[in-house]
Amino acid sequence: MKYYITDSKQVLKELKSDKSKGLSWAEAQHRAERFGKNEISIEPPVSPWTILVNQFRDTIVHILLGAILFAILAGEYTDSMIILSILLMNAAIGFFQEWSAQRSIESLRKMAVPEARVLRQGRPATIEAWRLVPGDIILIEAGDKIPADARLLESMHLRVAEDILTGESLPVTKHTQPIDTVSQLGDQANMVFSGTSVVSGHGKAVVTATGMHTELGKIARLVRRDHTDLTPLQVRLQRFGQKLGIVIALICVTVFLLFVIRDYLSHSLTIHSLTEFLFIAISLAVAAVPTALPAVVTIALSVGVKRLLKRKALVRRLASVETLGSCDVICTDKTGTLTENRMSVRYAWSLDGETELEGQGYEPQGAVRNGPANTLLFEAGLVCNHGDVRLEHGQWIAVGDPTEAALVVSAARAGVKDRLEIVDELPFDSSRKRMSVLARRQDGSLTIFTKGAPDRVLECCKMALKGNDTVPLTPKLRQAILKQTEQYADRALRVLGFAFKACGPSLGDTGGIEEKNLVFIGLQAMMDPPRKDVPESVNRTKEAGIRVIMITGDYPATARAVGRMTGIDGKVATGYELEDMDEQGLKGLIEQGTNIFARVAPLHKQRIVDVLLNTQHTVAMIGDGVNDAPALSRASIGVAVGSGTDVAKEAADFILLNDSFTSMASAIEEGRGIYDNIQKSIMLLLSGNLGEVLIIFLAALGGLHLPLTATMLLWINMVTDGAPALAYAVDPYDRNIMKRGPVPVEQNILPGPKVILLMVLGTSGALIALALFALTGGASGNPHHIQYAQTMVFNYVIMYESVLVFAIRREYGAELFSNIWLWASIIISLSFQAVLMYTPLNILFRLTPLALSDILILIACTAGFAAICATYHLWHRWHNRR
Repeated sequence: MKYYITDSKQVLKELKSDKSKGLSWAEAQHRAERFGKNEISIEPPVSPWTILVNQFRDTIVHILLGAILFAILAGEYTDSMIILSILLMNAAIGFFQEWSAQRSIESLRKMAVPEARVLRQGRPATIEAWRLVPGDIILIEAGDKIPADARLLESMHLRVAEDILTGESLPVTKHTQPIDTVSQLGDQANMVFSGTSVVSGHGKAVVTATGMHTELGKIARLVRRDHTDLTPLQVRLQRFGQKLGIVIALICVTVFLLFVIRDYLSHSLTIHSLTEFLFIAISLAVAAVPTALPAVVTIALSVGVKRLLKRKALVRRLASVETLGSCDVICTDKTGTLTENRMSVRYAWSLDGETELEGQGYEPQGAVRNGPANTLLFEAGLVCNHGDVRLEHGQWIAVGDPTEAALVVSAARAGVKDRLEIVDELPFDSSRKRMSVLARRQDGSLTIFTKGAPDRVLECCKMALKGNDTVPLTPKLRQAILKQTEQYADRALRVLGFAFKACGPSLGDTGGIEEKNLVFIGLQAMMDPPRKDVPESVNRTKEAGIRVIMITGDYPATARAVGRMTGIDGKVATGYELEDMDEQGLKGLIEQGTNIFARVAPLHKQRIVDVLLNTQHTVAMIGDGVNDAPALSRASIGVAVGSGTDVAKEAADFILLNDSFTSMASAIEEGRGIYDNIQKSIMLLLSGNLGEVLIIFLAALGGLHLPLTATMLLWINMVTDGAPALAYAVDPYDRNIMKRGPVPVEQNILPGPKVILLMVLGTSGALIALALFALTGGASGNPHHIQYAQTMVFNYVIMYESVLVFAIRREYGAELFSNIWLWASIIISLSFQAVLMYTPLNILFRLTPLALSDILILIACTAGFAAICATYHLWHRWHNRR
């Protein structure tokens, strides 16, 4: 049953309850057994052991575990321990990320109400909230948190803050009348919902849903689908790892077989040579695996985390940092992210003209522009008011209703600060849509002030204030006032009308407040203004090829106006349209350019995100409330604002500490830079490894002796690959990084042009090495000549891989001297090599110390490789221009 559509008497009949008596204790116990506890239940958490095991299911991890085994078999225990340490570090990070994700549902439980006041057998009683059952009659008043979903039976000036469910900060005025049409949560004014707070008034309601059947419980079910998908980088690395594993296995088996066949045909195959060939194949496998890759990814992401924190974005899940680089759609909440989340009076209007007010949020200081303000208009706003503002931790915040707090601030900005003494009051109600107070001035005179919807205030007026005089409120003047009201409403401004009546020292015969024969003063128009930096940031994301979609619980007119002011254009759709629309219909709506969704429910937000994900988009979702949690957990990147609920923060990957959309644009720039740096590292690791593999493979294919021994391969892999690849993590980003489109989801970790570059670099380096090997005696049968040739190739590979570092950076537009850590890593690598060459360690590696002439030959070969790199770079630029 849709309880908000149904008459309250029929609701009571359906729930078999009594308005004046409630349920009996026996019946309540019976229903408790049937419906269960009124609490947000949680699924049994995944065991820590399962979470830990899950960290070792990645293909790259499997390859590295194999590399550890091979390294142990080869006797390289240091290398195996380094790889193992890297794996354990990454596993620890992943473990803590998944463990923290399980706390999302627990945050929902914390929102539960500990106690509730009910009618049981005709008498009020206070019970634990978890004991509530459908049919219970609950008593609610100002300051209470609603303990369950319920249909209102009585409402006396009841106003409820439902922002945790709808995302809108303005309290909802409640009533008991049935609603004729199917409505979203924000429009169900005769219902109250679990977890929301009573701002003012009191009432009585019958519980319609408890526990997981409440709107809060439904959100908890949706949040359970939390973070099951891999990030784009994880998907790409998974594909990359699978292909790399196959290639490495094929190369190693082929090399082993080639050497065996060669010796077999020359009748020189022995057990010793067979063992040596197996050792070479194993060493080649270790050399081919980019062992530094997990560390590179982790460090690049960690550096990004620190940079993001400087830009007011706190990272909760490390793996999601890179996902920002692939983001092509941002779905954002309106209130608090695009806007300031502070109601502020922007205009005051009377028959004397319009006054514009300036100022930030609820700060009482501000400027008044376009002429003097009508003091009586602001005095009316201040006296018809129960709100206030206060300074807390250096920030002005609203106390009570945000609308009334905005009127307090507008009065202060206009110079009106002293409140009059309130003698009597007619509270606001939904039928009159206005409130009136009787106030006493210092001279003892009484004045009636009225505030409310402009048309309802005008109903009580016969005169209007113009200057210091009153004039008849003619039909023409009424029409002008209503027209001004409509103009403000079209600009997403909330408009209130004000009137007064001077009563002298007494009320005469009436003895109370009469809303008759009032004098119309004017209008105050307020709004939650857009943040000043948002339009520029929205435009910046558009330049980066990212679509911005606003999803809000606010009304369409307000959403459209905010979209117009912030640069989010496109069609507008409402939650009502989505209600009867299937996935294909919603997909069509999005493809047709609908960028603003208004009056939506939590499920609608998740559906929008799901459709975008199903059409291969990488989606960032920004939100702050419980209602945003399902979409936050489902999106590729969940982003909660710093002032949001704990539930939203626990479901998110990032937290914007300053709540601003601008921080999101900065975070995307960081994500793209991180992705570039990870890609550079992979390019360096693979091009170097490819060169090493090709040197051995082509030598085996050509029947040559080994240009590099297994020990040399392991040394190269440790010294020349790791440090420079790690230094890439702090490489500066391309200045034009936000002028290009996002990385497509289907694109591999290395796109076609990068693979071609990798092949060119690896192949040319390997061919130069083989030529050097042959020319320095590697083709002879003399052991001394072969050792010398191996030493030359060994040192050349160290030098050529140092050149690789800068050749790859050049493709990303990086300046030569912009990364001091990169230069330091190269110097350290070459220093280690020099120590190895000219100390007794050279005996362990069977190296021949080189003379100056040998070093000059190596420099010439390295220069030749650098020339090939420069030529390819120039050709590539020319080809791109064409």
